[in-house]
Amino acid sequence: MPESIPAKPLPIYLQIAELLARQIKAGYWREGERLPTEAELSETLNVAVGTLRKSLALLSDQGVLERKQGSGTYVKQVAGTQQIYELFRLELHTGPGLPTAHILDVCKLARPTYVPAFGSNPTSKVWRVRRLRFLSQVPAALEEIWFDASDCPVLTAADLGDSMYLFYQERFGTWISRVEDHVSAAPSPTWSLPPYGRLADEYAGFIERTSWTAANTIAEFSQTWFDPSVCRYSSRLSQ
Repeated sequence: MPESIPAKPLPIYLQIAELLARQIKAGYWREGERLPTEAELSETLNVAVGTLRKSLALLSDQGVLERKQGSGTYVKQVAGTQQIYELFRLELHTGPGLPTAHILDVCKLARPTYVPAFGSNPTSKVWRVRRLRFLSQVPAALEEIWFDASDCPVLTAADLGDSMYLFYQERFGTWISRVEDHVSAAPSPTWSLPPYGRLADEYAGFIERTSWTAANTIAEFSQTWFDPSVCRYSSRLSQ
């Protein structure tokens, strides 16, 4: 297994926007509640006020926040946003955390039988991406991600960022509209390595996910092994 390579990070303002959105989804602030002042938030998040304002403006444009002149910034919408990590379900026990990733391996292979067919050609080659996933810089999970190689003949670790769904949007113009998760426990994979906290074959939390586009075609299949001593799978529903 080659040395891991940090994925391309999101811009700082986008990282802060995603973290705030995840905290809102986790219930840190509820709909209609006022956020701390910009000075307090910038100090807590260790970011410049100007960068924070750019993050808040983005969330306001997306309908997540409402900024009231002379009053402050309020939570406007909790569900149904369009955040990059809207469908990311792993959270630290201490809070949501910002997801980042290190790329462990990128390989083009024949599609294994347990991986569903992508598109109309079930015999096409597929890309397999293995990653070590962090939450606020804490090693939390291993991921094995599969997607169609038909429209992507060449791929390197340097092409991939922290968010695969953002990669699909920018590279293929493909948006993930729904996912189906199966959550259980399973032995960690044979390619498990530090600083992930579980040895190969040691049991971990396990997520098998199939992701579909708005056209109802399968865009991605993934398997995730997460360390339950570090993080948990969280899903919040509202009506």
